[in-house]
Amino acid sequence: MPQSPESFDIAIIGGGLAGLSAAVAIGADSEARVVLIDKDVGHNNLTPLTFSDVVQKFSLEDSVVNRYRGFSLHSSLGSQSIHYYSGFPLASLDYRWACYILLTRAQRSLGFTWQRGYATGLVKDREGWIISLNGSQRIRAPLLIDASGRAHFAARCLHLARPRMYSHCYGQIFSRCQITDSELAEDICLFLGGSERFGNGGGWCYPLGAGRISFGFASVTDSPRYPLKLVRQKYQRALREFAPYADILARGKPGPVERGSIPLGPVRRFVCDGLLLVGDVVGQATPWACMGVEPALVNGQTCGRVAAQAFKQRDFRARVLREYETIWAQANQRSYRQGTMLAPLQWTQGEEVWDKIAASHSRLTPEETLAHLRYNEPIRSLPILGWSMVYDRLGRIRRGVRDWVRQHLRIWQGKHVKTHARAEGS
Repeated sequence: MPQSPESFDIAIIGGGLAGLSAAVAIGADSEARVVLIDKDVGHNNLTPLTFSDVVQKFSLEDSVVNRYRGFSLHSSLGSQSIHYYSGFPLASLDYRWACYILLTRAQRSLGFTWQRGYATGLVKDREGWIISLNGSQRIRAPLLIDASGRAHFAARCLHLARPRMYSHCYGQIFSRCQITDSELAEDICLFLGGSERFGNGGGWCYPLGAGRISFGFASVTDSPRYPLKLVRQKYQRALREFAPYADILARGKPGPVERGSIPLGPVRRFVCDGLLLVGDVVGQATPWACMGVEPALVNGQTCGRVAAQAFKQRDFRARVLREYETIWAQANQRSYRQGTMLAPLQWTQGEEVWDKIAASHSRLTPEETLAHLRYNEPIRSLPILGWSMVYDRLGRIRRGVRDWVRQHLRIWQGKHVKTHARAEGS
């Protein structure tokens, strides 16, 4: 028989950076009884890239793997831009350790409970949500924060909207790599241009120190499901062919695999009555660079503060929770709208276009490159964005008509040659 639900004030599903950041914020601003539901914490990315000031803001210095004073964009055809900074604005994190740091802070609150397990069902009654867990245990809470990431727990149970695109990533951490400054500097992180051969979502190459390198590629599609075998095959081809990193990694020892799917393109609504959605579950990773650490931490904190205020007021209606949406829109709406609108163009570009982009980045200042990476600047107006999409569509139609004409011209020429040969033979 199912057990009677155990009651809490706020339930959080998901033990990643977004859910844990929300839990810490709630504990700092209220005495709410909070339960975090997940079988483990920090079981996603191994070494994501983020910004050093974000690390400092959330006091995650102990989770830093390496810091970078340079950033480079390198296309598969050879063009490369490199920018150096006076400080170290970028850093790679030990994702799991960062999550455990936040978990330790959340546990300082007397009202915090970590329920190991995973949610299997969700229903709502007059008193709030009833969450079914694996086994027979159930939890009741008037406010639910869904930070379940790609699992989309609440969206699946309640038939809510989901993000439009997904970046399917595959990579590895290599050790014992013999790195020379002429090939790859330890303090420069690299983004690799997209390619149909290796992955249209582009790739990464992050030196991690002590002869270790994180290397991988991604394929961006409009489906949350994409064959892992195909992503891995493209990654393995990049591992063999993308110079000069293929030669460096061939001398190293392959280690842990980094794989997963990042939802891209935020949904329109992050709140419902008694429900807050945060992090990858609503596509808050940047759709232009697929960076998710800063959005998870910042939005998780905002979500937690709004939840704490709602708890103090004992009012969990959407009209109260919508402050979270408002804060997000003021900070991000224009850059995310531009990124989402241009995503179908960006992730379907060929190698030649990526090669031109890498070359054009050389003309930007280091500050402009960092602003583009972080905020998607420069922000274009809606008419310009619309014209860009129309121009791209017209170009695709033109290329389609050209290819159709060439194909049928070759067919006609082949038939004409055969007819002429038969006529001569007779």
